[in-house]
Amino acid sequence: MKRLLPLVLVFLVFTLLLGPAHAGGVKNVVINAVTLDDSPTEVTSDDLTVFGFDKLGFFVNYDETEVGGGVSVEIDVEFSSDGTNWVDGSFYDLAGGATIQTSEVISADGDYFAWFGDTWTIPYIRITAAGTGVDTDDVAVISVTLVGHK
Repeated sequence: MKRLLPLVLVFLVFTLLLGPAHAGGVKNVVINAVTLDDSPTEVTSDDLTVFGFDKLGFFVNYDETEVGGGVSVEIDVEFSSDGTNWVDGSFYDLAGGATIQTSEVISADGDYFAWFGDTWTIPYIRITAAGTGVDTDDVAVISVTLVGHK
């Protein structure tokens, strides 16, 4: 029995070291608390390399301060195969369910969540938040966090 214990321990160590490795979740703030007012009225994330994700989505945090009213932010995404040439993208959200969205207008403080189809192969994305009705005293503070699983 004393001879078997070291062999079992060696087997367990090699199994743990050489076994399959799984990457975990990824969380990346891609637009960090940008204030949309008279300048800038919109913000676009950097080009994001997302090839190889099993699941991919994003959260938007929206906080507005209105004096004149009518402030909103439109969220759009773009896809690219090479990080240079971009096309309009689409996504799913909780309100639309199985209906693909091409954009979303947010006009109430809070959080918004959207995701990309599990079977989509998208090498690069970027996310744009464009303010409507924003000026020096009607502002929207926007943050976007990309989440995914590899």
